[in-house]
Amino acid sequence: MKFAPLEIGPVRLENPVLAAPIAGFTDLVFRGLVRELGGCGLIYTEMVSAGGWIDGRIEPRRLDGVPDEPRPLGVQLWDREERPLEEAARRLVDMNVTVIDLNFGCPKRRIMGKHAAGAQLLRDPATVGRLVAATVRGAGATPVTAKMRLGPSVANRTAVAVARAAVENGAKAITVHGRTADESYGIPCRREQIAEVVDAVHVPVIANGDIDGPESAISTIRDTGAAGVMVARAALQRPWIFSQISAALRGEAIPAPPTLLEQRQLLLRHHSLVVEQYGDPHGTVLMRKFACRYLGGTSGARVFRDHVSRAEDSTDFRRIVDHYFPVEELEAELLAG
Repeated sequence: MKFAPLEIGPVRLENPVLAAPIAGFTDLVFRGLVRELGGCGLIYTEMVSAGGWIDGRIEPRRLDGVPDEPRPLGVQLWDREERPLEEAARRLVDMNVTVIDLNFGCPKRRIMGKHAAGAQLLRDPATVGRLVAATVRGAGATPVTAKMRLGPSVANRTAVAVARAAVENGAKAITVHGRTADESYGIPCRREQIAEVVDAVHVPVIANGDIDGPESAISTIRDTGAAGVMVARAALQRPWIFSQISAALRGEAIPAPPTLLEQRQLLLRHHSLVVEQYGDPHGTVLMRKFACRYLGGTSGARVFRDHVSRAEDSTDFRRIVDHYFPVEELEAELLAG
């Protein structure tokens, strides 16, 4: 089963497999690694507070590298006020970003409660429409999209109304995570409700949630009628997943995953790039959360995670990797296999 390129307004993505914006993870280094591994049609930054950036209350570290890194590139904004979103969109146009996405799906208490933003806005489709319209004014020809959940709660599923409000005010695509804000990741995604959004709007809908490989990506598209898929958590453990999914969508043979030796090399290079970007020991501390997701399902992985999550600096990090995943043993296993 082959799928068409994804068109978001004037932007044509040959590959309809997107990488989700993930706070704390989709930084400059991670985005670069995903591009190198291939298969990703569009990758996003971490979500950025429009008001915090525009008003100078936060240092926009999440935009590190954005002006100069390869395109296509999306930036995700969140806020509940029109003014900062419009101004932030203007600034992003000056940076020549490919797509500006608005977050209406974050279920974190700090965002929903303290700031009354993210998935809290799913309670009010009219406000969503106004925020999209403001962003479109600032964005000009740069397409604006919206990412959402099915609703703020199981008892209040508003995705269709919110999607319509977003599209009526200029959104060029909608991404739908198939859970409500109060549902845990243990609840299976409700594909049939993503399909309801697909049927309700005339722009591309991108399905998100429970996509962990080629089979789930293809079945999600078949079940929902979505124009593409967005991968989130699975990419943190297997950033090569995009090349596998995109090959499957093209009807080609699915590439084999990297060997453990190759995964070890990728882990060490990832750490090296983070330290180069942020210095040491700060870079090593930032790398801990990534390292804990590498080499999953292998013998010794649990103990490795326990130790690497407390690595103090580059020397300590390398010592832990060498101890639990020594090159000699991985090479021997590769030859034996």
